[in-house]
Amino acid sequence: MKIAIINGSQKPGESNTGIILRELISLVNKDHKITNHVLGVKQFSPEMYKEIMAGEVLVLGFPLYVDSIPSNMLKMLIELEEYIKKEDVQDIMVYTIINNGFYEGRQTHIAFEIIQNWCERAGVKFCGGIGQGAGEMIGATKNTPINKGPFNNLGRELALLVKTIELKEPFWIKYLSPCFPRFLWRFMAKHTFWHSLAYKNKLKKKDILKRIM
Repeated sequence: MKIAIINGSQKPGESNTGIILRELISLVNKDHKITNHVLGVKQFSPEMYKEIMAGEVLVLGFPLYVDSIPSNMLKMLIELEEYIKKEDVQDIMVYTIINNGFYEGRQTHIAFEIIQNWCERAGVKFCGGIGQGAGEMIGATKNTPINKGPFNNLGRELALLVKTIELKEPFWIKYLSPCFPRFLWRFMAKHTFWHSLAYKNKLKKKDILKRIM
């Protein structure tokens, strides 16, 4: 079976989406052929679109942007839809993995609706996927195996997703939050991420707390 994977993160270098997709790829049976495409800020060539359409399965991975999908991903989907209709491709099964900075994976539900609507418009099969909360923690804990740390529930669902993909069956939409107390997540996000980012940009505490009138 041919599986095409698209990483829609706009981050240069390693991204949280990339970490999740790397884990998924490691779980796929080696008998299957995987093509891994990183979208970034550029668009795909016609040859890459043809390679994507040659697969039986398409896995979309991207971060949530303002409760929606990133603009580069949207543009790619519009172009992919044109190729799919032109070639009259109808048997592609689409699975989706979305991560977001909120604690609750449920925050991705609008983006899933967008992907489902796109699938119906493009004439391909929407097969569900995983909506993961606290996405920035994935990069912060990348040295801990996903199936053993605060994202061990994500590890289990990725394993189930891969089995479902290999059987070419629909998957449910699973919304996940980390196995980590919410109050500790907020504390860590505040002191190890936002404050650190502010200091790197030469901001002081009073600048962070300043209200814009």
